[in-house]
Amino acid sequence: MKTNRPLFSVLLALLLLAPLTVRADDEQDLIAILQSNADVPAKCSACQKLRLVGTVKSVPALAALLGQDRVSHAARYALEGMPFPEAVTALREALGATSGPNKAGLIDSLGWRRDTASVPLLAPLLSDADPMIASATASALGRIGGQDATAALLEAFNHTRGSRPPVHSAAMEALLLCAEDLLAGGDASAAAGPYRALLTGDSPDRIRVAAWRGLVMADASGRAELLLGALTGVDRPLRVAALKVVRELKDPAALEGCVRQWAALPAEAQVAVLDAHIKVSPQPLEAVRLAAESSHPSVRIAAWQALAELRDASSIPALARAAAAAEAAERDAARETLSRLRGPGVREAMLECLHNAQPPEQAELLRAFGERGDTQAAAVLLENAALPSEPVRLAALESLRKLALPSTFTPLLDLAAKSESDAQAEPVLKTLYAVTQASPDKDQLTRSLLETLGRISAAERCRVLPLLSDLGTAAALEAAQAATRDPDAQLAKQAVRVLAQWPNAAPAPVLLELARANPDPALAVLAVRGAIQVASQEPDNARRLELLVQAMAAASRADEKKQALGQIAQIPTAEALKAVLPHVAEPALANEAGLAALTIAGKLAAENPKLAAEVADQVLAQCRTPEIVKRAWAIRGKPGGAGPFIQDWLVCGPYRQDGVTGALALFDIPFGPEKPGQQVPWWTLPRANVANLGERFPGQMNCVAYLKTRIFAPQDCDAALLLGSDDGVKAWLNGAVVHANNVDRGLVVDQDIAPIHLKQGPNELLLKITQGGGGWAACARILGPDGKPVPDLRIEP
Repeated sequence: MKTNRPLFSVLLALLLLAPLTVRADDEQDLIAILQSNADVPAKCSACQKLRLVGTVKSVPALAALLGQDRVSHAARYALEGMPFPEAVTALREALGATSGPNKAGLIDSLGWRRDTASVPLLAPLLSDADPMIASATASALGRIGGQDATAALLEAFNHTRGSRPPVHSAAMEALLLCAEDLLAGGDASAAAGPYRALLTGDSPDRIRVAAWRGLVMADASGRAELLLGALTGVDRPLRVAALKVVRELKDPAALEGCVRQWAALPAEAQVAVLDAHIKVSPQPLEAVRLAAESSHPSVRIAAWQALAELRDASSIPALARAAAAAEAAERDAARETLSRLRGPGVREAMLECLHNAQPPEQAELLRAFGERGDTQAAAVLLENAALPSEPVRLAALESLRKLALPSTFTPLLDLAAKSESDAQAEPVLKTLYAVTQASPDKDQLTRSLLETLGRISAAERCRVLPLLSDLGTAAALEAAQAATRDPDAQLAKQAVRVLAQWPNAAPAPVLLELARANPDPALAVLAVRGAIQVASQEPDNARRLELLVQAMAAASRADEKKQALGQIAQIPTAEALKAVLPHVAEPALANEAGLAALTIAGKLAAENPKLAAEVADQVLAQCRTPEIVKRAWAIRGKPGGAGPFIQDWLVCGPYRQDGVTGALALFDIPFGPEKPGQQVPWWTLPRANVANLGERFPGQMNCVAYLKTRIFAPQDCDAALLLGSDDGVKAWLNGAVVHANNVDRGLVVDQDIAPIHLKQGPNELLLKITQGGGGWAACARILGPDGKPVPDLRIEP
């Protein structure tokens, strides 16, 4: 029987934590218990206490119990824990007088005592006919260790292969312990033998991997060969171990051996060798250059990343080529290194490479100057920003945009002005915008811009004039306003556009004057639009309203008036409301004015609900669009109890679809009543304000039903359909969907409002009501836009 050492360890720990009540002078009493006819629990308890307080004097009494089955283990554990040579001698002497589980236990204790003197006694037991004895012996010899125990285990390991699996397995584990012990003790040559023996095909992966690793550590002369064999072989567990070991080793010779066989290494092995080489070798660049030329993208990526820390200026051309030509991941790695690489001569190498490289590599180097924040490269970047090669030019401008140096402002202005087309000028202007935004001295930039404007042609000024609004200084405003009076019509229009983009409302009066007085209709339209746009930035509500009202007066077209109404809608004052309400009566502006009035009224409703309701009524009297009706009713409030419910319905259903559960899932599935031309049966529902579908179709779940009625209108008219439903509801009027609300809810009267238009005569209303579970009902009524019943409206099913 194998010893249950973990269980005993727990028991021993509990004993050690318990209050210690045994005194050394009690030893004789405990010995007397062992020598008496006391029962087994009493003797076992005495053994446990003697393990703690026993002396040499108690050894004979304990030894006498080693052959007794029921107390042997307790006595053995007591002797095992005593720090006296007499105790281990007693264990050793009892070995020949016991058998079975008692003998296996003694062997186990000698192993835990690491009693080297027991090795000659234990070695023959490896071939014992009892597998339990032989296995316990192997485990004990593994714990004892040393060359003699190793030799005995090695012989047993070889002899039991394929014949005695339990013994062979125990010998394998023990042999590994011995090898580890020998290696830790500095005897690497002795450890190599058992490691090699364990590297056989029948050893489990765990044992083989541990043995391989140990052999690599023990055999320095064969280390490179072992690593190469594992890294290039098909044994996946060994390869995984080798990938880890090669990174942990600090053996330049072994790594050089791997580098010499570089082409034979798979990708993951090349990356591992590269990582280790960088950490260990004083000259890692050879391996990095090999990696950079690898056929595996992952290895090349690792090489580019490694170069970022090696401060090697000679790698610049290769990095530039990789950044320009590689796939995304490799390109990004090369770009990252170009931006991070520092060291003597790196900047000079980049400039030299820039001079000799092809345009794609030049573009990458120029981009890297910006990523590196290299302000000294401004002159080079400006030079390349003027070249005809588009990739080079754009890369240079991108870096200039990142650097955003005020010193580049004037050269960039000249570059933008001299551009051959607006498309070519656009990236230059973006760079100029970046410079203006980053500069703390916008007045100085304004002076530079004005000086440039004074010496270039009108067409060139058109191109750079938008920078004035980006600067936003007083001098810039004055220049933009002056440009609106320029004899060149295109420049004047561009100046108006610039003023329309101003960062505050300062240009509004000038734009309004242009809108009123300029004879050019196109420029007048630009001016009034610009006035509205900049006026919206005026923080004072009263002043903003004044400017917008002036803009409406100056506008000659409905489009600009609508634009102004949209801005006035954002001013939550009674004065703004007074400004928009008169326009509700103008057909061309009614809807926009109505929306503006409702927007303002909604903001005032909390303080003045009566005014808000009056505005809603006034808008409803002029506007009938669905959006306006909904918003007006929302402001005015629902009509409460006014107006009769539709009580006459025909019903059809229930309908369901296999596998579809819940009201929400059923909502958009079409069934018979909503399919054109399909005949379905209809039944009359009892007249009531609420159509109780749950009562008509009791116990139904995960389905839909349809309600249908006919509405007779005395004349064409607008109206509102008010609905309540449990659960979702979809409504068709004369075959067109007028409302849809896919919800899972209980019924509340007038939950939904849908604007509708009734034609004179009969109108067919169809409702689809979904049902998940629980209640199932619907209600509906029709009111005029004023919230009152529609006169002479009739309902017939």
